[in-house]
Amino acid sequence: MIVHTLLYRFGAEIDEGDIGDFFAGLRTLAGESGLVRDFAWQQHVLLPADEHSKGMTATHIAQFSCADVPTLRKFSESAPVHDFISTWRGKIDYEAAYANHEVLLSSAEKEDSMFHTEHTVTVNANADIVYEVLADIEGYAKLFPPTESSTMLEESETHQIARLVVDVSGQIQSWVTRRDLDRPNRTISYRQLDNAAMVKYMGGQWRALPLDGDRTQLVITHDFAARPTEQVPSQEEATRLLQAAVENNSHADLAAVRDEAEKRAQAVKVPA
Repeated sequence: MIVHTLLYRFGAEIDEGDIGDFFAGLRTLAGESGLVRDFAWQQHVLLPADEHSKGMTATHIAQFSCADVPTLRKFSESAPVHDFISTWRGKIDYEAAYANHEVLLSSAEKEDSMFHTEHTVTVNANADIVYEVLADIEGYAKLFPPTESSTMLEESETHQIARLVVDVSGQIQSWVTRRDLDRPNRTISYRQLDNAAMVKYMGGQWRALPLDGDRTQLVITHDFAARPTEQVPSQEEATRLLQAAVENNSHADLAAVRDEAEKRAQAVKVPA
């Protein structure tokens, strides 16, 4: 496996929303290529010494992996990648550096792996109705029984930041999530900003893909990594529990969105 590590430095004047959109686009680009195995990004963890260091100190870091060097080269030289870079260079100013390398720490790869899952269901409702259900995050407390509350903290036409309070396997947990909305393509990319316990990283995407006028393929993806806690000090056990939670919640969430969308679709068909 070959890893591509990217270091980005965005100026202080660059809006966090634009940075989020940049990485959401990069994630989509990687995922849709069929060439990239895993993708993740996060803010650089700033140390006091960084303020006086020479050279470029990153504000954000991204990393993805490919099967081998030819696959990485095929991805990096593809037209969509060049178009993406050209488009964003015209929108915001940033510095970038990168390195291609094998996995350096085999123990870290084993104990702190990033996992990717994808679950899907067919919905008997058109994609616009499905998307409206997904976009109504303030209605999640009614839509998803484990969700006790969802409080909007920030919102625009293209993004939402909300705090969720959720019953996770009998434990009340809270986290802040950012969601980047792409209404024309009916996709919502999300990531936890303030992580729940036992979660080192959690992100992914909802996709409402039209099959025909009355049916939609609903997809949810998760990219995640676990971390031990005082209650679960084993990395292996934390990973097992998080994988199980993602598996169970994915099926339950898909079913809840499907049922609500189909109910709304039926209501539209019934004459007044």
